[in-house]
Amino acid sequence: MSQLYSKKIVGYAAYCISTLAIVTVSQMPRADAASMTFSATGTNPVSGGTSKDLAAKAVFDDSIAGKLTLTLTNTGPGASAPSDVLTGIFWDYAGSPLTNLTLSSAKAPTVIKNNVTTGTNVDLTKVGGKVEWGFAKTIVSSGLGGASGIINKVTQHYGFGTAGFGISPGFNLSGGQQFNYGIITGYDSPNPAVSGRTFVKNSATFVFSGLPTGFDSTKIQNVHFQYGTGLDEPSTYYIAPPPPPKKVPESGATVALGLFALGALRVAKKQPLVSA
Repeated sequence: MSQLYSKKIVGYAAYCISTLAIVTVSQMPRADAASMTFSATGTNPVSGGTSKDLAAKAVFDDSIAGKLTLTLTNTGPGASAPSDVLTGIFWDYAGSPLTNLTLSSAKAPTVIKNNVTTGTNVDLTKVGGKVEWGFAKTIVSSGLGGASGIINKVTQHYGFGTAGFGISPGFNLSGGQQFNYGIITGYDSPNPAVSGRTFVKNSATFVFSGLPTGFDSTKIQNVHFQYGTGLDEPSTYYIAPPPPPKKVPESGATVALGLFALGALRVAKKQPLVSA
């Protein structure tokens, strides 16, 4: 085999490997994508269950370009009273206002009634033609509480929920009972108001579109979890500074391919064009 022919084979192999490396890199997730987790605990003094604990978690993820995914989870014990039901979340963003942010989907993996699964992968914006979870921006305002008449303020600029909370501008909900399709882990000696209602089990995932270029998920702050149907009912807050973002790592295999491709190209360039 001539040296020229060998040179062509080396060059072609280097080209193929380089192309493969470029394609692989183009299919990688954004390197600056981040996942931010906020959790909070509290108590519900009027809960009639075996535990009065409350706990919730929110995970914000911006790994999909232009979209913000929020997974909202009730991590507490089963629900006894309506005020055990996780019904809303509010938050702030320390960067430029997210004026184009809109709720594009809201999905519940599992919906239950009296511990019986009644639906899977349920669209919470179109349940029987009703909007059960809605989103609002620039919601800094006062909201009326529940039966107690206590007025509490919502100071966060972004939020969504399955109850109206007396907030204006509101979530444009059209569902019935305000805590229907709220999030619970299960039932714990439920009172009549809870036992016959329909709920999301464990968690729901919400996808928002319209993220601006340069969005930084580490600027999400003042996360406030709301339970029940009024702002005078239990709330829990994530007070500590946000944890550091979890960067999406580059694949070791991709890095190795890139280095190998560069080395192969250098070898190809150094081969003299000598025929047999």
